[in-house]
Amino acid sequence: MQEYIIYIILITFNIVFFLFGYIIGQLKNQNGVYYTQEKNVSFFDKQKIEQKESKKIDIDSSKVVIDIKTDNLEKKYDSLGDTKQSQEQISTAINKLKNMRG
Repeated sequence: MQEYIIYIILITFNIVFFLFGYIIGQLKNQNGVYYTQEKNVSFFDKQKIEQKESKKIDIDSSKVVIDIKTDNLEKKYDSLGDTKQSQEQISTAINKLKNMRG
């Protein structure tokens, strides 16, 4: 019979302390924490917003660019790099590769 009394006492203590903690939690929640509707912005989103704001371009319509004449400029190079002609015949090697595949 004593075991049942101990179990009943333990269960009532658990229920009382649970309710006590729940009530204290509700009181603290109302007084100390304020919920906002703002969305959390990540670090990378902040950087993207800052980059968009910094890339704004102001166009001054009072300045006009006219045609640039390049007639008097000297042309130094006809092509970039060296051009080499190969004397090797690679058609036989290509035919051998085709025959190996087939």
